[in-house]
Amino acid sequence: MMHDAAREFVERMGMHLEADGLSRSAGRIFGYVMLAETACSLDELAEALQVSKASISTNARLLERVGLLERTCEPGDRRDFYRMRPDAWERMLMMARHRWEQLSGMLTQVETTLPPDLAAGRARVCEAVRFHALLMEEADSLLARWRDAKLEVSA
Repeated sequence: MMHDAAREFVERMGMHLEADGLSRSAGRIFGYVMLAETACSLDELAEALQVSKASISTNARLLERVGLLERTCEPGDRRDFYRMRPDAWERMLMMARHRWEQLSGMLTQVETTLPPDLAAGRARVCEAVRFHALLMEEADSLLARWRDAKLEVSA
């Protein structure tokens, strides 16, 4: 049975990731696995979260694809187990940075093709290009600082 504080955290994580565009179930799985002492099987997750095993499987694979969970196995056990990736936060920022880079490329391309009579629109696109350049620069700096901080802790 889950402790009240853990249950509340799991539910809040579900709502948080739902607000970010994932399913509430994916958020609940992530919250549960984040608190788990060991890797969790699909059966364990389904029972603990009272969700179908099919939903757990689908959402666990999604969380694996976005870099928050990793799939593992146990010797002699054919089941899949999931645990939080040790670099989950770093991967989350790198994925956001990649999306910003893609958007920046598209904005830069459109900026050069807009006709002169769209001066106000061109100015807004130019501002967006500068904004995303700053975001990517700061993300790179933040990633470097995070990696340095992780090295200091492990030393």
